[in-house]
Amino acid sequence: MDVSKQCRSLGIYPAEQVAFARALQVGMHLFGRNRCWPLDKRSHPAFAGFSTSHKTTLLYKGLDARPLLLALSGRFQGEGEVAIRKAVCKSPYCLNPSHYYWGTRAQVALERRASEKKSISLEVVKALRTGRQEGKRVLDLARTYKVPYHTARRICAGETFENLNETKQERSPESIWETLRTICDELVDRYPEEAREYNLAIHVAAQLECPWHRKGLPGHKGNFGMQGECLDCMEELKNGRCSVDVTNFDLTWYWQVKRFWDQVDIRGEDECWQWQGATRKNGTESLAYFPSPFHSGKTQSASRVAFWLSRGYTGKYRVFARPTCLKFCCNPKHLHIREFEDHIEPLTIGEVKLNHGNIFEHYRDSDFQAQSSVTD
Repeated sequence: MDVSKQCRSLGIYPAEQVAFARALQVGMHLFGRNRCWPLDKRSHPAFAGFSTSHKTTLLYKGLDARPLLLALSGRFQGEGEVAIRKAVCKSPYCLNPSHYYWGTRAQVALERRASEKKSISLEVVKALRTGRQEGKRVLDLARTYKVPYHTARRICAGETFENLNETKQERSPESIWETLRTICDELVDRYPEEAREYNLAIHVAAQLECPWHRKGLPGHKGNFGMQGECLDCMEELKNGRCSVDVTNFDLTWYWQVKRFWDQVDIRGEDECWQWQGATRKNGTESLAYFPSPFHSGKTQSASRVAFWLSRGYTGKYRVFARPTCLKFCCNPKHLHIREFEDHIEPLTIGEVKLNHGNIFEHYRDSDFQAQSSVTD
């Protein structure tokens, strides 16, 4: 069967097929064949279509990425089968095609228990069934082989592991990688216009800057995660960065940043800072103008922008205030992102600086220092 037709049957069309194939080519270059390709820990513009929002499965354009991985490596076997990860795989968001294969639901259950190092194996399954045929009680068998009673009962009744006697034919790694390389090249060659547009999009993404980027200085450019977060900001956020200082930003951002903080009622460090600007939906949502390359709209919630401009640019991640906060609180010490449990909360806010004596002189000095550091 035509691989392109297989992909279309899974809901993936030419432009997305090209992007998926390119992502695998980049993965082979970055990670190699034998390692896991954990997309929750590595960033590259080629992986923009993937999502790690699901707890156990890597998604692509909102769909399960596993059947697509197998289709592009020539191992798609149609409906009624389940793609599962091998026990050697270390990440639920692994993109390595050789770490997946088609298996029956029985093989899925057996593989999962093997990866969890639980005391069930093919030999135990056979022993349970043999013991039951000999007239032994399921409860006694479950205790003997240290298997949960309900699992033992289902095994003895033939409801699970029903196809364990079938041998699953696994292709060699060399064959998988050769097929993958061939199919990816064919897809890219088949859709030249989609490939051209994809290459252009990747080039543009590599030039994107986060608000904290300063001209003439390295960092905060073309280094974004899968949720659009600036990975340079993430490192500084882990160190507890928290600053309300308009001079941290390039002159092109200065007035926009200042305009935002001018609409916030800045009070004591431990008090709520309420948003005084625009709202919508009968005053139930705050509305702050702040364009983002990773959002279709040009407005964000005030709390999200406050987090971006005080702690770091975190893209599409949602920002929450404390349950006890006043409505539309923008105090950086009161804001958090639920996914960032390992990040350090700020102990204090740096000096609040919403203006600068002569901003043009300030930026001239900053640009001169940046150019000098680059020259040195």
